[in-house]
Amino acid sequence: MVRAHEGCHGWIQWSPDSQLVYFDNGFNANQAVFRVRISDHKVDEVASLKDFRRVVSPWFTWFGLTPDQKLLLMHDVGTQEVYALDFEVP
Repeated sequence: MVRAHEGCHGWIQWSPDSQLVYFDNGFNANQAVFRVRISDHKVDEVASLKDFRRVVSPWFTWFGLTPDQKLLLMHDVGTQEVYALDFEVP
């Protein structure tokens, strides 16, 4: 059994077929996404986010699901990727 309830939970998302509820463990040190099957309440870890730099707001985490139940996560690449910006006024 996965110990998904250590700490707190963050975002909650129903699967497209309403058979599963996906959730993350919020701002926990070992962030991950889990799912619980409605029929038998079995909890599985879907993805560890240990080395993934997520975009998070000050109040909540977020993730989404595609129609075939793949995770959508925003990756924080920071601002160091911008090397130059040229702007010309017409």
